[in-house]
Amino acid sequence: MEKNISEKDLTRILGAQLEPSEIIDAKLSETYEILRNAKGKQKSKRRRGLQKVLVGIGSVAAVFVLMTAFCVMNPVLASEIPILGNIFTKLSDLFPFGQIPVEDTVVLYHTDEKNQTLKEGEQNQSKQDSYTKKSGDITVTLTEQYASNQAIYIGVHVENAKEFPNMVQMLDGTQSLRVHLKEQYSFRTDTVEMWRDIDGKFENKHTFDGILRIDYSEINVDDRKYQQALKEASGTDNEEVWITDENWSQYLSEYEIPEMFTMKLDILNIVGDLAEPMPMEGMKSAKEQENMTDEEWEAYMKSLPQDFYDYPNKYQNWWQEGSWSFDLTIEQKDSQSRVVEVNETNEAGIGLKSIEISSVELTLNTIEKADTVAVALDANGNKIENGSSNMYELAIADHDISKVYVYICDYEEYIDKIKAYGIEGNHFDKSFQEILEERALFKTVVDTTK
Repeated sequence: MEKNISEKDLTRILGAQLEPSEIIDAKLSETYEILRNAKGKQKSKRRRGLQKVLVGIGSVAAVFVLMTAFCVMNPVLASEIPILGNIFTKLSDLFPFGQIPVEDTVVLYHTDEKNQTLKEGEQNQSKQDSYTKKSGDITVTLTEQYASNQAIYIGVHVENAKEFPNMVQMLDGTQSLRVHLKEQYSFRTDTVEMWRDIDGKFENKHTFDGILRIDYSEINVDDRKYQQALKEASGTDNEEVWITDENWSQYLSEYEIPEMFTMKLDILNIVGDLAEPMPMEGMKSAKEQENMTDEEWEAYMKSLPQDFYDYPNKYQNWWQEGSWSFDLTIEQKDSQSRVVEVNETNEAGIGLKSIEISSVELTLNTIEKADTVAVALDANGNKIENGSSNMYELAIADHDISKVYVYICDYEEYIDKIKAYGIEGNHFDKSFQEILEERALFKTVVDTTK
């Protein structure tokens, strides 16, 4: 990707923001109800203020925690422990990227119906045991792995000797656990430490199955100089350090990810979002918050208990600290992985550099400015939605991607006037593709079969 650093670029590199959208705005609004047992207003000033608070927590993880907390899970769960293994297949209907190729999946741990360990070829019991670790009441098992040219996927089975509390559930039925990880990769000398989501579902009150996705864009960037600059600027008048075209090389560089590498995965903390958050002293009702002025809202936020701003915290979360450590060998085996070079731009220098494709996802590598946004449609004119928090990592399940239509639009015009055409059930006289054809600043059709 061209080193034209915008808000979207920082999204891909540092995970600092979610894609702005009407849907996300609405979910943020609903999130206030979970956090303070009431809905907050949608005024932009408040939304920006909340985002600033979340950044202050120390991790964009808090943003995702808020984004998932907007509806309550069904407390009725299955009573039997499921068979370990085949998590990729079991969760294919819930996982945003759909079915992960079975032929390219590496089985790490599996049991049969009698809960007896199966041997995969020369795989023996001791090797399987290296993929299941216990700390306190929690046992974590890695069941399978898959790697493409874009990301690593790992099946994760979590068992709790005690019962999990009721956790939030998304409208599409998905649930998640968040893990604090330390990751060491053979292609880099430093340690990656961050919070990640494991997306899946609670099978019952003792068991969670999910898929951990690690995108290469999150582990190939060497941002140590940037982090040091942030640390040095903390508490000063120049607290915010911005990355631009001019200072890119000053703060960031990239590691080359090989087709095969090793990784050490250390889980330090496992966190879930409570379906029924603990009440707080001074909590305002939804109606009271709805009637607040901006000044009253800011005063209310300041009145909340200090530990409310911690992550995790007792009001919103269940968590278990511990030590679950795994050693993995990762090999990119997806036979469908490829990069389609495009290298087209318009007179303003806006365009598409390439498209990365695997069996489960498609990544747009665009050449953009800070005030533009890209959209991709499949061969039938249907929008290809993002499968992760990165708006350009697209889930291609059920899409014909023999041809991909790519449009780059003015950001404000897209949000205010174009995006609504892509919402199912709208009553406009033009299709989403027709309005994109008319208003896009850049457009191209990519034949991915060549």
